[in-house]
Amino acid sequence: MVQDQRSDGVPQDFAFLGQLSPRQEDAVRVLMSFDDGVFSAPTGFGKTVVAARMIAHRKVNTLVLVHRRQLLDQWRAQLSAFLGLPSDSIGQIGGGKVNPTGVLDVGMIQTLNRGGEVDDIVATYGHVVVDECHHISAVSFEQVMKSVKARYILGLTATPIRKDGRHPIIMMQCGPLRVRLSPRMALRGSFEHVVIPRATQLRLPGNAADATIQQIYGMLAADPDRNAMIIADVIQAVRAGRSPLVLTERTAHLKELVEGLKGHVANIIVLRGGRTDRQRQQIAATLAAVPDSEERVIVATGRYAGEGFDDARLDTLFLALPISWKGTLQQYAGRLHRSYEGKRVVQVYDYVDANVPVLRRMYGRRLRGYRAMGYAVAGDTDDARSTMPLEGDCLF
Repeated sequence: MVQDQRSDGVPQDFAFLGQLSPRQEDAVRVLMSFDDGVFSAPTGFGKTVVAARMIAHRKVNTLVLVHRRQLLDQWRAQLSAFLGLPSDSIGQIGGGKVNPTGVLDVGMIQTLNRGGEVDDIVATYGHVVVDECHHISAVSFEQVMKSVKARYILGLTATPIRKDGRHPIIMMQCGPLRVRLSPRMALRGSFEHVVIPRATQLRLPGNAADATIQQIYGMLAADPDRNAMIIADVIQAVRAGRSPLVLTERTAHLKELVEGLKGHVANIIVLRGGRTDRQRQQIAATLAAVPDSEERVIVATGRYAGEGFDDARLDTLFLALPISWKGTLQQYAGRLHRSYEGKRVVQVYDYVDANVPVLRRMYGRRLRGYRAMGYAVAGDTDDARSTMPLEGDCLF
């Protein structure tokens, strides 16, 4: 005989004070029909507000699991707003503090799992929300999930398919994929989306025929003409009143671009790893203090801004170094997809190094990713893009 040993948790009287869009309401209706499962939607759709609505619906003590300090702070702030709770009434486990309430807590995986020993508090909640649940395949993350006894589990992700093929672990720990919105569906009816290909003249030296991709990245990052093109494009976008995010994969490249922008843009915000909590808080305060009337540009590493970074004002992305995987592309472009007053068109500047075969192929993969998200390609007269099958373009 199979026994249900899940924990119902402790009843709570949570109330939802936010407002859902029609698509968010559709997602909630489906999720309410199940005790567990994964909700997949692109960055900018509003997965956090959907989770807050589910927390209010479940009405039991809840733990939100995150893997980064940025996310911990964001979740506490947004739950406070959506559930009408004082921020100090929402417990924090991680980021230098261990102050759980046992009612509504946000906890970091790294703090809850010390040296393979999972904190007993994990088993006491009736509802567990797993943010960025595609990271569950990491050993420390999976160990925490194996200690969860909650009746209700909700996994949130923009990328339910992992490049390493380990995504079945997500469903094993969080439940089946209950709702999946394709990027094209999530963006439909919001604002215009345009990718602007920028052809570079970069050629690799003759002795670089056997260069690794990391070596090629190093050559791209050090190329003065390519960097000058990016910097000029960013300055032009700022002058046009746009709010750009410049992403690169290398810290040295980030510094090079920042130096080129100095003296041309009033407010340059640099986001990268290796900061202390105090430094991150100061940077966030500086960013928040820039009024809409002032020009600004954010220059960041993809690792830092790819997940857990929210700034609804962003409307222009500069991909300063190439990527190829569609999941990464969706995460990066998703930084632009949050609604903001006056936002009508979002743009992605894509630097195409067509003289380098491996980089040309990477652009081809990005192009398919853009079209899957519903982006128009500037200068593209290929009508086939309007008749492409909308694979995965469904809500279920």
